[in-house]
Amino acid sequence: MPYVAAYRCLFIILPVVLLFHGIAEPADKRTPRVAIVISQSIRPYLIAVEGLREELARDTGATIEEFDLEKFKGKSRNLLSMDLEKGGFDLFIAIGPSATRFVWAHFPSMDVQKLYTMVLNPEGILTPEQSACGITLRIPLTTQLQCISLGLPSVERLGILYDPLYNSDLITQVTGSIGDTGVKIIPIVISSRRDIPLVLKQSWKFLDALLLIPDRTVISESIVQYIIKQAILNKVPVIGYNRFFYESGAALAFILNYKEIGRQTSRAATRMLSGEACKNEPPIFHAWVNTRVIQKLGIGRIQEYNTPLEAGP
Repeated sequence: MPYVAAYRCLFIILPVVLLFHGIAEPADKRTPRVAIVISQSIRPYLIAVEGLREELARDTGATIEEFDLEKFKGKSRNLLSMDLEKGGFDLFIAIGPSATRFVWAHFPSMDVQKLYTMVLNPEGILTPEQSACGITLRIPLTTQLQCISLGLPSVERLGILYDPLYNSDLITQVTGSIGDTGVKIIPIVISSRRDIPLVLKQSWKFLDALLLIPDRTVISESIVQYIIKQAILNKVPVIGYNRFFYESGAALAFILNYKEIGRQTSRAATRMLSGEACKNEPPIFHAWVNTRVIQKLGIGRIQEYNTPLEAGP
């Protein structure tokens, strides 16, 4: 009989222990909840979200919800904010500048984990006091100059075409970022699109290469194609900042892969969910060297490229 009683106790106690163990375990391994707020449904943002979702779900098992800010106008954004607050999210990820502005405005507390991505100029959106962190779309100037120096080793005089109304600060930064690259910056100033032909005609003989930067006065597809055509005629390689420049005949172009940036954002989010501090990061990028254009221009090319430099397709 004592043995029977002991077994009865064991059968009673064991299920209770298992029951409590089953309750306690999910509490320790709670599935994180992540809200992705998208500025608008445009292709670059959607591609980035695709890469983000894939890797974040795989690495963390997180429950992920998406919110398209473009669908919420006026006062409905306050309702969205309340819904997000009630959602019990562990992390907010803002895609693009509008979403970044929204998330930091509606969740200003330092205790709320926030991460931005796909933002070219975060310092123009958020103040230092807001402790913003995330993935920018801006490749550091020092890194760009290093890539130019390595990919086009014959370049010593680098012209930059710009309108001071929009980019005087950037030119100052570029000049201060030369470091030991051995490249001399030659600013080429214009104030309207009409200035471009004459100013370039006067400048070609002083240039080993021409860097085109995002500038409202300079940038349009037709102007870019005109500049590149004139540069090739004058045996001057052009450096641009996306695939369009490369396909239009630039000798070197900095390429951003939005899906890769989405995955990069996922890795930053995973670190934050595991308790690590957030930090600002430049984007992963590729620097495509246009070997056909280099050959046409008669520029000496290097035999081997190291990441992020590579021969373009």
